Amino acid sequence: MRLMIVCLAGALAGAALIGSPAQARETPQAAAAPSARQLELTRRYINLTMTDQFEDAIRQLIVAQSSLDPDTRDLPAEDRQFLVDLAAELTTDMIPQMIEAMVPVYASAFTEAELEALLGFYDTEMGRTIIEKTMVALPEATRATLTVMPQLMDKMAARICQHYGCEPGELEAFQREMRGHVAAPPPPK
Repeated sequence: MRLMIVCLAGALAGAALIGSPAQARETPQAAAAPSARQLELTRRYINLTMTDQFEDAIRQLIVAQSSLDPDTRDLPAEDRQFLVDLAAELTTDMIPQMIEAMVPVYASAFTEAELEALLGFYDTEMGRTIIEKTMVALPEATRATLTVMPQLMDKMAARICQHYGCEPGELEAFQREMRGHVAAPPPPK
């Protein structure tokens, strides 16, 4: 039960950090299969927004996560580095497949007119600058967001105990256990 709660909290945090255009609002277009034009425009949009900094941002996120994960943060530095390098390498290798998996999702979320507007903006100097700065800021923004995870875990534990009824002292123990799975991120290097 507790593992399921921690996994759910992690999934919620990940969804909040990553987000998606489909979360912003449900469009009538989202129910229909995307057109060939929407798919083409979406590929162009993703290619514009996936900058060279994307791989660096992924690596920094993996490093941050490894320092938070109780299964890896206490490993010897050499072992943790190996796992970080492996995860970054495999993730980078999978980026083309990830992009192909994302294309129909984004294509379904946006109309052709919206995709053309996105491309019209991101294919400008200002748009490219904004994308680059977003990628540079992403790891630090993620670290900043993760600082609220211990609070989230405390509140989740309190609500679970309220719902199921905890014995005296169980709430504090439960909160400590949940916080142990998601610690505050280390300061940036």
